[in-house]
Amino acid sequence: MSQLVSPAAFPPLLPKKGTIGVVAPSCLTESAWLEAMKRRMEARGYEVVIHDQCYLKNGALAGSDAARAEAINDMFADGTIDAVFCARGGNGSILLLDRLDYEMIRANPKPYVGFSDSTAIVNTLASHAGLVAYHGPMGWNFDEPQYTPETEADLFTMIAQEHEGPRCLQLNEAQVERGGQAQGRLVGGNMSLLQALIGTPYDWSAKDGILFIEDVEEPLYKLERVLTQMRLAGKFEGVRAVLVGEMIGILDEKPDLDPKEHTRYGTDFKDIVIKHLPPDVPLAFNVPCGHGRHLATFPVGAQVRVTLGQVCGMEVCE
Repeated sequence: MSQLVSPAAFPPLLPKKGTIGVVAPSCLTESAWLEAMKRRMEARGYEVVIHDQCYLKNGALAGSDAARAEAINDMFADGTIDAVFCARGGNGSILLLDRLDYEMIRANPKPYVGFSDSTAIVNTLASHAGLVAYHGPMGWNFDEPQYTPETEADLFTMIAQEHEGPRCLQLNEAQVERGGQAQGRLVGGNMSLLQALIGTPYDWSAKDGILFIEDVEEPLYKLERVLTQMRLAGKFEGVRAVLVGEMIGILDEKPDLDPKEHTRYGTDFKDIVIKHLPPDVPLAFNVPCGHGRHLATFPVGAQVRVTLGQVCGMEVCE
């Protein structure tokens, strides 16, 4: 098992007319999503290689754990592949963490892009391979009606040679609760996956860093339980700023009670977050880092500067 590597280093930028490899580390993917991703990448001049593993089926997953991990290892080991994109999320990526060859990945750095269930792999590549990995779009994000030009533009701003100048993101949708500026190592992603990593060899720390969180289609009581565990585990100690994603499809009713009672949890997610986070750090909600239409690409493991005010944004400190 690989030892934790710090700090994380940026992989080489995706070259113009480079080759993008696609893997499916989680659930079965829709062929339409693969086709949409391939079509849009080819329109920008890139070649796209879809790993055969993307078409495998093992229950709800895209092949066995061994096959899904092998596909990722294959793409990093292949010198003709310049970047690795994930086809979709769902569940299953955490099953691959002790099957990835982190030393080989560290020796063959390239951009790795995924979010949601891929939170587990993205953060672990940063901590165990010493490689900045990207919390960014997957096949679903390139297909209608989810697709937005902003999502695609932000991705290539972060990972590609075709972008010239500073690596900056505008987070115009963000709703600022507490303004300010902070700099630190970026960590975060899907709350449920971050919770699942606590206490494992792939645990994470936001101390002296910038934390971002998001989730989708979860009940409020469960999200408060996640935040409580994070707080009790010390995950908010020393954090310099917190960015909260759109939190799409959050359920207010508590499903373990009789639905005829229409029992409500009695608060909202914003109040829950404020209750558990430190009271003195910059904080924003509705940041485009989740399952909304605009998904900004965040460089996990990188040193970034976040500004929350009348103008909100993130800048890579290279």
